Amino acid sequence: MASKKPKPIVLEQIAQAGCGELLEVALFVPQGANEQDFLLGADVRFGTMTVSSEDWSKSVEIGLARATLGLELNGCEVDPAAHRFGDRKPSSAKTHVQHTQASVASSHTSGKGSLGVGVKGTASARGEGSLAFSVGAAKDSRAATTETQTADLREEPVVAMSGNRWRFSAVVDDYMQSRYAGDEALCKLRVTSRSVKVEGRLTFLPKDIVLIDVEAPASFIDRFKKSPNQTAIAKVLLAKHLREINQATEKAGVSSIVGWTSVLAGDVKSDD
Repeated sequence: MASKKPKPIVLEQIAQAGCGELLEVALFVPQGANEQDFLLGADVRFGTMTVSSEDWSKSVEIGLARATLGLELNGCEVDPAAHRFGDRKPSSAKTHVQHTQASVASSHTSGKGSLGVGVKGTASARGEGSLAFSVGAAKDSRAATTETQTADLREEPVVAMSGNRWRFSAVVDDYMQSRYAGDEALCKLRVTSRSVKVEGRLTFLPKDIVLIDVEAPASFIDRFKKSPNQTAIAKVLLAKHLREINQATEKAGVSSIVGWTSVLAGDVKSDD
């Protein structure tokens, strides 16, 4: 008897725009969903954004060095036995042992010698003598061992973390650009209820903002470059501005900024 085909789930996609020029995410189901499980995909892209002052006298182009995609799941859960996009093994360290041997001249000496005297004569005497002496210097060999430890480190642009999160990082350039995910499934989800909702939030922190270019009067740029705190202050002000213009801020953390939200929601299809 043939096994019963699992019922499909029709998932509707809903997007809540945020900082679309900087980052965006779109969740999708590459192979369709059913009442048992399904693969979840995420198309994640990054770009740059220009922010200007109210009088347009100053503007700054910004990008992102890092961002985090987090999933909030209802009616489903991540399959812990399945591969996740961005899984990697911890870095391993190798220990190299090097033996060196050096010859060092010692400070001790050894020597031997002899002295002989003979006398012949009548009224006059003549002395004959001989002296022999030799000295030798010895060398000692001392061995030394040194140990060095090296680790093979490679930074990955995408890393799967705990708590249903994925971290995206710029590893070659200072900031991220273009597509970072979408060709491979993010994870596999197991269905636990007839109603399923998957919400993906792409967030970043003020410290993740990269200042690419600043257009302003020369005096302002000089003051900006000379003060070590100006960059940090600028990032905080930019973060405040991004929160004000951002529509996707309801579920943002205390310090994080939600750049984009994507939602998949649906129910198991009935037999009717």
